[in-house]
Amino acid sequence: MGFLRTLLALSVVLDHLGGGYADHLVGGRLAVQLFYVISGFLISYVLTATDNYQGATGKFYANRFLRLFPIYLAVAGLTLMAHVLSGGAFFRIYDALPFSAELFLVMANLLILGQDWLMFFGIEHGALAFTGSFAHSDVPLYQGLLVPQAWTLGVEMSFYLVAPFVLHSPRRLMALLVASLALRAVLVATGIGMADPWTYRFFPTELALFLVGSLSHQVLLPRCKAWTRRFHRLPELGAAVLFVYCLLHFSIGLNHNVRDALAVLLFATLLPLAFLFQSRHRLDKAIGELSYPIYICHSLVIMFFSWLLNDVETHQPMLFAALVITGCIGFSALLNGLIADPVERLRSRLRSEPPGREKTPATDARRPAQPGQALGSIRRAP
Repeated sequence: MGFLRTLLALSVVLDHLGGGYADHLVGGRLAVQLFYVISGFLISYVLTATDNYQGATGKFYANRFLRLFPIYLAVAGLTLMAHVLSGGAFFRIYDALPFSAELFLVMANLLILGQDWLMFFGIEHGALAFTGSFAHSDVPLYQGLLVPQAWTLGVEMSFYLVAPFVLHSPRRLMALLVASLALRAVLVATGIGMADPWTYRFFPTELALFLVGSLSHQVLLPRCKAWTRRFHRLPELGAAVLFVYCLLHFSIGLNHNVRDALAVLLFATLLPLAFLFQSRHRLDKAIGELSYPIYICHSLVIMFFSWLLNDVETHQPMLFAALVITGCIGFSALLNGLIADPVERLRSRLRSEPPGREKTPATDARRPAQPGQALGSIRRAP
């Protein structure tokens, strides 16, 4: 599961590089949606299969905060510094905005929550308005985000807010799943749901993906554990199938909507095997630890290399892409060592209080053998 998460993060990096890289691996949009499925699986695990947060919703929220914010704030701060050093062109967008839009952007940059909803707003006649699309705006608001891809974390955080009250109840889970799918069907039928940002940025419809992941954990994981006792190498087979699929996704000759839907079903079906695989292999865990920081830092890394090596970006795009990917991996390892690892010790203490309550070790998406958190963020995104 760790290697798969990192492949999804790299799908987003390649998508944002442009220049013909959008159709590599699974693409940016599908990578984001598969991250949602994985997040639903892992959050279901930590909330329903351990005692870490039983009756302690506040502790769950604190754990999520410590997972997402330290690395995000570090990258946002470095990006802000880079914009200042580059001459401050980034800040000119704020000069063209009314105060309400400036406040919206500042709060979204600080809190993450709300960055996804920003995609549905724009500036019309000099005022902030709900336009239904970031494209319908006199001033593109998303250009004021320090970490543009972090809007997916806003979607993740919306799921975190409702998860403790939904995942323990099969009835609520199924009711919300049906409602989310029905809403998506209505939006698609009316044509609204076929256009960005309604395709994968609208939390009420994306909630179905989180819940499908949660069902994968609650329904399929116990069965996969039983099958693995009979077929010991089943987790390796399942993880290999998902890995190969990530490489071949764009080679499958189907309508892209059908292909993406089948990809979601394939991942939901085989995620339990990937979860069991990552519990067996330390290398998979180590690779998975890079996924979140790669996702968060890649826009900054692309910006850095664009400033430093503009000629290379233009005339040698493959070399530029290789440099960006290498830079993302190296910078992510640095972020983990300086920020995530010390914070992880704090999170471990938080999970262990009060002592003796856990049935199993707490888990998180950053350490896949310990899946107490989602990826996120995916968080990923075009």
